[in-house]
Amino acid sequence: MPKLIRFERAASPRSWGVFVAAVLVVALSGCGLIVGDGPSVADAGQVSAESPRSITGHDTAVLASGDIEAITEDPQPQLPVEFTGLDDVSVTVTDTSRILALDGTGSLASIVFGLGFGPNVVGRDLTTGFDSAKDLPLVMTNHTLNAESILELNPTLVLTDYSVGPYDVQMQIRNAGIPVIFFNPADDMESIPRLIGDVATALGVPDLGAQYVADFERRLDDTLARIKAVVPQAEEDKVRMVFLYMRGRAGVYHLFGNNPDGTRGAAGVIIETLGGIDVAGEEDWVSGALTAEGLMRLEPDLYLMLTLGLESVGGVEGLMTIPGLPLTPAGERQRVVDMSDYEMFTWGPRTPEVLTALAESIYHVDLSKVDPA
Repeated sequence: MPKLIRFERAASPRSWGVFVAAVLVVALSGCGLIVGDGPSVADAGQVSAESPRSITGHDTAVLASGDIEAITEDPQPQLPVEFTGLDDVSVTVTDTSRILALDGTGSLASIVFGLGFGPNVVGRDLTTGFDSAKDLPLVMTNHTLNAESILELNPTLVLTDYSVGPYDVQMQIRNAGIPVIFFNPADDMESIPRLIGDVATALGVPDLGAQYVADFERRLDDTLARIKAVVPQAEEDKVRMVFLYMRGRAGVYHLFGNNPDGTRGAAGVIIETLGGIDVAGEEDWVSGALTAEGLMRLEPDLYLMLTLGLESVGGVEGLMTIPGLPLTPAGERQRVVDMSDYEMFTWGPRTPEVLTALAESIYHVDLSKVDPA
């Protein structure tokens, strides 16, 4: 008899997949820069030369390794497995020889590769760009799944979530007789182990998944301890950050703050994990179109961006031509930290390395030399 695993439906529709879907909508919406009222904050005050708030210039955060390190080269799946996904459909997995892992952040693919199934993956989504996967056939066009491209690869299993679509394509694949599993994506670091466990269970390697979770948690705890050691203890010395999402060619200029329901947005979670102050979130800014006046009132010390977004506006030089941006402390110091679109928002086994790269760029330190005690 196949093993029966039930995947509980999330109580709230808020998830990392929802955030990614919102980002993709923003990218295609063509909204322009507007000037209007924004939240008011207290004066940021003078910054000492020793404070990380005084660092100047542009940094690109780069992962120490461009690839996934698998926990094993020879996973031994115990099949069949029956797995009930987020859509309450029970799926029987009998073959993991040709896998597609498709979502809006590359998280699913990173887990599949990390569990040692990389040689079995036959295609990729737009956000899966690490070295082992970057040359695989792309099965998306302009953020949209392409049914023909997927079917041509003859997958035996498709792992996905609601951050990519359209849903009709995923249903078309399922109706063609291919097992399609919808996962509940990780929306914070605490839920990454759950997602790793879910994927490992669906692939028939739950014990290996438990080992990978332990490895992930060890690396994450060590990273967080090292970051904590370099973050200023005084509140006035903590770096005030905002995340800017831009697609210059489409006229998209957005500042990310809280979610519409008032919960902290994904960018805010990253900023706070890095020991910074999410000034947009703390002032209850709801993610949306950038306003010059609002940005100036937030007085950020640092602009956090995706690399392709920064490139789309002409780099730092072009960024500083956008109204309001050069008139903040971050603008005056041209303080920008960017990171690959394929890496920054991947909640998965590479998250410790993502946080390390960002922290080293923000604080100008080598975390490997920091005592985590």
